[in-house]
Amino acid sequence: MKIAIAQINPIIGDFEYNFDRIEGFSKKATALSCDLVVFPELAISGYPPRDLLERNDFIEANLSCLNRLVNSIRGIGVISGFVEKNPAGKGDSLYNAAVLFEDGRVVHRAFKRLLQTYDVFDERRYFEPGTECATF
Repeated sequence: MKIAIAQINPIIGDFEYNFDRIEGFSKKATALSCDLVVFPELAISGYPPRDLLERNDFIEANLSCLNRLVNSIRGIGVISGFVEKNPAGKGDSLYNAAVLFEDGRVVHRAFKRLLQTYDVFDERRYFEPGTECATF
């Protein structure tokens, strides 16, 4: 398996820019015959989004961008970070998530378990920690 690591520098809240970077690097990795391309944590929204996470329009734009990426990238598996809503109705309303998608379908989602709470990081303020640690 040939894996590309796309260490892009997403811009917080600039979903069009982040979409273009993720789509462009995915196409480049496909042209290099890669099977999978991996993007950073919260690549879709930019990191750290902090109080923007309290805005529903920000969360919806992040999910819309993810859906556009899933529908536009073909021929390669993609792993990218994004913000996911917590459907459980208890705990914090969001997850710091990673998604694997390929050829128009989401294959797997995972939620960050060890949220940073030191120095300038305050992830626990915004995100519910994931509970599962499983292979896929």
